[in-house]
Amino acid sequence: MNDLQIPLLPEYSSQVSTEQNLEEYPLFELKARRRGTKARVFEREIVGEDGLSLNQVWKVMPSGEYGMPGPVDQDVYLAVLQLLQQRGGMPENGELRFSLYELRKILRWADDSGKAYKQIRDSLLRIATTSVQSKQAFYSAHEKRRITDTFTVWSVHFAEHEMDGAPVRERHVLRFHPIFIRNYIAQYLKGLDADFYWSLHSPLSKRLYRLIDLQRAGGISWKTDLFAVRDQVPLHYSYPSQIKRALQKTHEELESRGFLTSIEYEGKTDILYRISRDFARRQKARELSGDPQERFVIERLIQEGLHGDVARDLVARHGPELCLRYADALASQRGIRSRAGWLRKAIEEGYELPDTPETPSLSLFADGENDQRSSFKEDWPSSPDGIQTQLLSPPVADPRAQEVWDPVLKELTQDNKAGSLGVWFEGVVPVTFADSTLIVHVPNSFALEYIETRFGERLRSALTEQVGPDAKLVVQASDDANSEDLPEERDKS
Repeated sequence: MNDLQIPLLPEYSSQVSTEQNLEEYPLFELKARRRGTKARVFEREIVGEDGLSLNQVWKVMPSGEYGMPGPVDQDVYLAVLQLLQQRGGMPENGELRFSLYELRKILRWADDSGKAYKQIRDSLLRIATTSVQSKQAFYSAHEKRRITDTFTVWSVHFAEHEMDGAPVRERHVLRFHPIFIRNYIAQYLKGLDADFYWSLHSPLSKRLYRLIDLQRAGGISWKTDLFAVRDQVPLHYSYPSQIKRALQKTHEELESRGFLTSIEYEGKTDILYRISRDFARRQKARELSGDPQERFVIERLIQEGLHGDVARDLVARHGPELCLRYADALASQRGIRSRAGWLRKAIEEGYELPDTPETPSLSLFADGENDQRSSFKEDWPSSPDGIQTQLLSPPVADPRAQEVWDPVLKELTQDNKAGSLGVWFEGVVPVTFADSTLIVHVPNSFALEYIETRFGERLRSALTEQVGPDAKLVVQASDDANSEDLPEERDKS
């Protein structure tokens, strides 16, 4: 459907997080006529630093009804990831609610006929019904090893309802497989420039861009051989000369579009790709490190009304501390019509904030005594309405409370469902323990709400096991005069 694509100038950077295994291993045929029902096998042997070899097998098994995923399906797959990005990233339950219209807009298809929507629907089903079998190929960041398993990328449920004669409203749900959810949460991701991807004409160019951008691993070159490229794309040729001819137009497009600066052949099969320094620099500037603080601040910006991809871009370009500073400054602003609009413009244009400290640190991630103290300055400036505000003095950990809190936190972070969550509790201080009640202090009300919503039930359960049935957990925040009990029956995690 390349003839239906229309140019679209981006409002902001469209850096999309993609799961690395799906960038490395082949899933899509690049010519529609090859979308048969025969399984495709990618196999290779890799040798580790210890000299031991590992045989990897990646087998793609299409459904008999829909056939092998093809070039349009590659586009629909990326459109789904871009919509996921706009929603703020992977939710813990792995569900993405969507409409076919939203995906068509991301695909940049001008055609809004029933045929176009059917093509998107069929593509989603084709991917959903395609099984992948990994034998020591798929890397699980959660388990920190390559695994043997069989899975699908997602399942999809279409449901349309007509109410009281009103137009049909879409209520579609896509559910990612747990294996992908865990890798997203563990940040086993690769940043992809979606605007550049959509600007490419050839499906082969799109696939080769994805592969090279992953394999260069942040550098400006990737050396490999033609047969490896053939197998990972994949192509269906037997001789080096045939592979070179098949790649020629794709190489020319990637050079003309400013991604590659040169392609150099060495010997019969070796090939060296050199990536534009400008492209690599722009890409690096938009990528996130995966630091939990970044995720925390992104969620804060989303809570203030920004789209997920806008929030990620702002944090990537301006840093989490600056973004959090302006988010915290929203409370002192008067007369703004749009909190999200003001916040985005303030970050991008670097508004002066005379009514806020120069280096506030109301994050959940205070690092060390000095950082923590800077979060609770007593001499806080006056707000615009002239009311003098004083925050609480820095909390001091009570030894007895610390003895109770440490096992609770340890049990939470060792919980298989929780994963590595200790970073979310840096800056939390246990201040009192008496009469089976543990009081902990967090930097601000946003942190209080976050911990309460995500981890409340698990914390309560761990404390009950530690202390007994009368256990009670109270969370206090510096900017909230009220203490909050963690709910006993709520579990939104």
